[in-house]
Amino acid sequence: MNLRITGTNVDVTDAIKDYIRKKLKKVTKYLRDIIEIHVTVKQERYQQICEITILAGHITVRGEGDTADLYASVDLAVERIEKQIRRYRGKLISRRHRGADSVQEAKMSVLEHSSVILDGKPVVIVEDMVPVKPMSVEEAVMQMDLMNRDFLVFKNAESDAVNVIYNRTDGNIGLIET
Repeated sequence: MNLRITGTNVDVTDAIKDYIRKKLKKVTKYLRDIIEIHVTVKQERYQQICEITILAGHITVRGEGDTADLYASVDLAVERIEKQIRRYRGKLISRRHRGADSVQEAKMSVLEHSSVILDGKPVVIVEDMVPVKPMSVEEAVMQMDLMNRDFLVFKNAESDAVNVIYNRTDGNIGLIET
């Protein structure tokens, strides 16, 4: 397990690191195959914010806490992650992970809306390779909810095609099939 603790506008002391490790032990007992845990502690105005991302096997869980006290923010973030894991544990962990050869990668590009090059094309800000895992639509919706994202690219296990699900403005979920 790789644990990274970073601070933005905050000095991350040994006491804070020990407190975060102690709190994460509660959560990690529910997960298997933990690959990486990334904790970001930052201060914005009068708020202390703690963001925790756990990459474990085939799921990614994110939790955030923001209060006036850093330790309370850590508690809130861990509590939110623990609640998500308990809610989805039966569905996500009990399903068998398909072989690594069935996972593909897709290129995801984030384009800046306001900037243009001379020929009128948008400028690519971020390019990232993301694993496109085979899963059902229901699993993809749960994964998107766990990751707190607006969209998710996945390989549909039934049709074997790359699909995209996204949050619509009316509160529903949209599916794009290729």
